[in-house]
Amino acid sequence: MVRGNLTLLQATAVTDRWGTTHYGRPSGILAAPATIASALAPFAGAALAGPLGGYPGLFTTLALISAAAALLALGSEPARQS
Repeated sequence: MVRGNLTLLQATAVTDRWGTTHYGRPSGILAAPATIASALAPFAGAALAGPLGGYPGLFTTLALISAAAALLALGSEPARQS
């Protein structure tokens, strides 16, 4: 489900933020860190669960990081279409 949602979100986010001109480059730049993060996430989650006091601490930390990312996204501004 997440993969399908990310595919749709990425297509919309790139065109909303940077327009349709040269769509491939910004799309690739956006996809690279997301792909790397999804590949490393299982290992990183398991490695961080211990130091954060188990999975409840890990999920609390992830929720806080997600909230911070949402606030940063609210402060950004899409490109103006002419």
